[in-house]
Amino acid sequence: MAIGTTTALLVAGGVSAGASILAGNAQAKNIQKQAEYNAQIYDQQAAMIQEKKKIQDYQFNREAARVRGSIISRTAGKGLMLSGSPLAVLIDNETQMQFDKAVGDYNLNIERNYAMSGATNMRETGRSQSALARFTGYTNAFSTLLNTGTTIGTLNMKPKVGKL
Repeated sequence: MAIGTTTALLVAGGVSAGASILAGNAQAKNIQKQAEYNAQIYDQQAAMIQEKKKIQDYQFNREAARVRGSIISRTAGKGLMLSGSPLAVLIDNETQMQFDKAVGDYNLNIERNYAMSGATNMRETGRSQSALARFTGYTNAFSTLLNTGTTIGTLNMKPKVGKL
C-alpha cells in the first residue's frame, strides 16, 4: 500500500474520531442544559407550592378568627358567659380547623418535597446522561481509530500467492 493511502486513512480516521469526540461533548452539553431547564421548572413548582401554603395558612387563620368571633358574639348576644357548652363549641371548632390546617399543610409539604426531589433527580439524571454521552463520544472515537488501524493493517498484508 502506498504511503499516501496510509496517510489518507490515518487523517480520515483521526478526523472521524475527533468528530465523534466533539459530537459526544456537544450532546453532553445539550443534555445538561435540558436537564437544568427541567430542574428549574421543578424548583419553580416547589416555590409556587410554598406560596400556596402561605395563602392557605392565611385563609385558615382568617376563617378560624371569623368562626371564633361568631361564636363569641352569639354567646354574648344571648347574655351567656363564654364557659360550659359555648366554650366547648368554640374549642371543638378551633380544634377541627387547626386539624384541617395541619392536613392541608402536610399535603402541600408532600407536594413541595415531590417537586424538589424531581428537581434533584432531573439534575442528577442530566449529569449521568451527559457523562454517558461524553463516554460514548470517546468510545466511538477509539472504535474509529481501531478500525482505521485494522484497515491499514489489512491493506498492508501481502497475500502469499502459490503456497498452500
